[in-house]
Amino acid sequence: MWQRLIPILLLGLALWAGSGCERPLNPVEEGTLSFSADTVKFDSIFTTLLTPSERLIVSNFTGRAVQVSRVWLEMGTASEFEMIVNGVRAPEVTDVVIANGDSIHLFINLRSALQDSYAEEYLAFQVGDEIQRVLLRARVIDAYFLQARLTQEGEFVSLDSTSFFFARDTILTPDKPIIMDGPIFIPEGVTVTILPGTELFFTPYKFGVRDSNDIPVFALYSWLIVDGTLVAEGTPEAPIRFQGSRFDSLYQENPAQWRGLSFRKNSRDNRLIHCQVKNALIGIQVDSMSITPNPKLLMQYSEVRNMGAHGVVGLGFAPGINATTVPSIVMENCIVNTCKQRTFLALGGGSYAFYNTTFANFNVSRFSRRTPQVLVGNWWTFDGSTADIYPSYIRFYNSIIWGSEEEEFILDTIEGAPFDELLLENCLLPLSEDNDPLVRPHLRSSLVNQDPMFYDPFVRDYRLDTLSPAIDAGLDRGALVLRGASGYEDDFRNAPDTLRIDAFDLGAYEYYPIPD
Repeated sequence: MWQRLIPILLLGLALWAGSGCERPLNPVEEGTLSFSADTVKFDSIFTTLLTPSERLIVSNFTGRAVQVSRVWLEMGTASEFEMIVNGVRAPEVTDVVIANGDSIHLFINLRSALQDSYAEEYLAFQVGDEIQRVLLRARVIDAYFLQARLTQEGEFVSLDSTSFFFARDTILTPDKPIIMDGPIFIPEGVTVTILPGTELFFTPYKFGVRDSNDIPVFALYSWLIVDGTLVAEGTPEAPIRFQGSRFDSLYQENPAQWRGLSFRKNSRDNRLIHCQVKNALIGIQVDSMSITPNPKLLMQYSEVRNMGAHGVVGLGFAPGINATTVPSIVMENCIVNTCKQRTFLALGGGSYAFYNTTFANFNVSRFSRRTPQVLVGNWWTFDGSTADIYPSYIRFYNSIIWGSEEEEFILDTIEGAPFDELLLENCLLPLSEDNDPLVRPHLRSSLVNQDPMFYDPFVRDYRLDTLSPAIDAGLDRGALVLRGASGYEDDFRNAPDTLRIDAFDLGAYEYYPIPD
């Protein structure tokens, strides 16, 4: 019996599905359409880059089904805009019927060769003798465009032969934005210097690396890979910015738009001063110890913000370091904030030093986490069974580690393998009852479970409020110099009116009265 019902059920489903797609009867060629906007505006876009699609909703509230005889871009095949109507991509579509009370969605994008100009054109709709128009408008910004592409042969992934890389010492200037599309390399022995005010935008280029079953596994591969030296020195008035390439308001604070900055094993003498690294997957990754008398990476007055995974990652895995080893990362007056996993992650030990740095991780819009934001580890297993222990010299001075979680600082170690030196001196952090016995021995003159009273952390404002316990709670300049700092007297703003005349405050900002 049930076998006989199957064809009947299938026929019924087919008739029901077909009725949903049925063309309205007796459409009229008259009536005024309604639009979701009279102008389709694109956020600023870059020359030659395809924009994300903008949507225009066209509705029919006339009381009758309406036949739209034409929908077209007025510049026709010469148009730089593209549109999709009812699944059809073309500069002109005819005979579109909209039922009463119904609507259609048009998707529009643009790839323009204009430079520092506006792309404008009308999108037209004809119903009978009436023509209605919607303006399409975009600001097109000229830029330098650096592209690299990956290719795979067997198990090996490499750069395509046409890919850009920095073949010689180069100075990047702020006269135009710089688009980095794909994995851009600074080879060993090459120095790239970035001047104040330069903006570098990274596209969301993805590549599918094929696994053993020949299935592509896609990941973000727009990143800057430093085997040589990167010197990016901005100013308070003209910082240097590294961020994603989308200007849409939705993406202004959206993470994981590109991969990040990677300083690899043989990289040396890198400096990021007055820089902002924003909206990547892993903001900064530093591999191995310094191979010169200077830190592998010195960061001052800089911010790492909105990461899809981690803000700053240090990879140690170096068996021969000791207390006098130059730290691979030195950060002074920096802010690392709003990361979906860690603001700082140290794997395999290593040597790191942080001075007046604010690590802040709050659950704000589009960010939610349940893990402590700082994790430092001194061991690793490569085979899943044998644990390798690595020397660890990790120091925090005058720093704040605070966020939405009860626990924000944890140690990743194993029994019988203590940290060689882990010190948090004159710092502020939360500790839970369970974690207190593990972390407390590494504290010196630090504040525990005292809210730093940031001015407004939920809009990423980490200045100190009037009653903050972090005010005047820090080591002064002389003590910091003895501990390896550069002797700075100013704060994150690096402004003359912020000189630390009295005792230093904790974190990247010195307190000053904030106007109402």
